[in-house]
Amino acid sequence: MKLNYFYAKINSEMTKRFKRTLFYSAVAVFLVLSYVVILYAQGYKYSFSENRFFKTGAVYLKVNTGADVYMDDKLLGNTSFFGNSYRIEGLLPDKYAIRIQRNNYSTWQKQITVDEGFVSEFSKILIISKDESDSEELDEEIISLFPSPAPKTTKGSVSPSPAPAAELFVIKKGVLLTTGETPEKVANGVKGFALSKDKHKLAWWTANEVWVMWLNDADYQPYHKKGDKELITRFSTQIKKVAWFRDDDHLIVDSTSSPQVDSGTYRILEIDTRGGINIVEV
Repeated sequence: MKLNYFYAKINSEMTKRFKRTLFYSAVAVFLVLSYVVILYAQGYKYSFSENRFFKTGAVYLKVNTGADVYMDDKLLGNTSFFGNSYRIEGLLPDKYAIRIQRNNYSTWQKQITVDEGFVSEFSKILIISKDESDSEELDEEIISLFPSPAPKTTKGSVSPSPAPAAELFVIKKGVLLTTGETPEKVANGVKGFALSKDKHKLAWWTANEVWVMWLNDADYQPYHKKGDKELITRFSTQIKKVAWFRDDDHLIVDSTSSPQVDSGTYRILEIDTRGGINIVEV
């Protein structure tokens, strides 16, 4: 009897211990899962390659027309009907191949870097129609930007751009200067310049390079401070003229000697150099 009582007591203690262990294990699992759920709800995601949680980032895209959005060659969806925008959420810090595509339009693509907890915004995406019905209108638009004959220049002092650019800047012996009582040098080897419509940016070109300087702080990405200068791109062919195209974030480059529009001799380029520059030949 005593032996049976002893075994019964041991079994009772083991049962209590097992139940207690099971209870605490369930509580621990619940707390861990709750912690993970809270992290995910706050925008965190676990990286198995780094073995830790990261605050996720996002990519915001805004296009001038409706288009398909691809990430790493996978179709994600279409830009919204209202606003032609698209947002990709929950991205771990990394580089992603983003592509904007539409039939009979130029393709926009970049290697976009997503930083932890930040949204990478690309709000000035421009894709150009390749439809023959739109080509004549595009040709007329380009010719209007590069009127012929070109304005004459005087030796030693050149101001190829119309007012108000000519009131703010001048070229003397290839040196781009600000006007005023104490002129400041902007760049050397300059062939011409153009002021953006909003007067917030100045573009200039040398024989083969296109540059932009910000005259005011930029309040959208990519952020720039007043006075920032950036080399946008370099061409192997000689640049004839450069003009702002449609907005204040794209330029069109003329590398022809003829005022007529010849296919492949005009290039439309964005000034956003993040992840590579999109250049469209027209």
